[in-house]
Amino acid sequence: MSHLLLILVLFSDPSGEASAQIVTDELSRIGGKQVEVVMGVEAIKRLEGHGMKVQDLVVSPTVANHLTASEKNLVIIRLDRRSSGGDEIMESKVWSGGRTDSHVSIAGKGGDPLSGAISGIIQVIGPRLPTSPDIAPSPEDAELATLAEGKDWKALAERLEAKTEKDPRQLYYLVMARARLGQPDAAREVLMLMRTGHPAHFLTRAAETLIPAGAAKASEEPAADAPKKAPGDDGNALRDPKAAPADDGSNVLR
Repeated sequence: MSHLLLILVLFSDPSGEASAQIVTDELSRIGGKQVEVVMGVEAIKRLEGHGMKVQDLVVSPTVANHLTASEKNLVIIRLDRRSSGGDEIMESKVWSGGRTDSHVSIAGKGGDPLSGAISGIIQVIGPRLPTSPDIAPSPEDAELATLAEGKDWKALAERLEAKTEKDPRQLYYLVMARARLGQPDAAREVLMLMRTGHPAHFLTRAAETLIPAGAAKASEEPAADAPKKAPGDDGNALRDPKAAPADDGSNVLR
């Protein structure tokens, strides 16, 4: 059976094998039948099958960007766990879709940075993981990612708006499309649907990062024609209501 994604999990030294196994198990659980996750020696063999050595990820990491740009279904994860000043540190690098994302999880003495590392990895590749892992991948799963990778935001939004029922992955891509089209209010409306219908889903948390922080909400924008207070006006004075504008036939409620 073909898979939606192939994820290779690598680690810098043998001490990180246990952590890599936990990451592999979690991604396998989330991905189900649609995602193949391999680690260690098998992951190295798969990487070498693409013409790369594991050392290349350290010496020339941009090579992996070119590899994952051409191999759309390939994700490479490299874990590096170390101790520093009494803290446990887990650094994760993820190559996917022609780019590199890094995440660092730090836990104080006696703590374990692994859960934070897994959360960071899922934030990066979560949108590409299936939301129905126990069924075979559908052509639509790959098509949504293809439209997003091609930055065809208008087509992506139109395709998803036409669906009456949307799963978390489809809602995520709709938030992305609306945000990229410069429609933050529309993106927030979709995000609210996700928060209401799928409050604990990892894609809901991921979608929250898609809307630019500087995009002001329409409700927070000051009214352009708000009357200025007259000197000595405490805001309690009675005024004649503003005349309603003439009907322009637009059916807009005022």
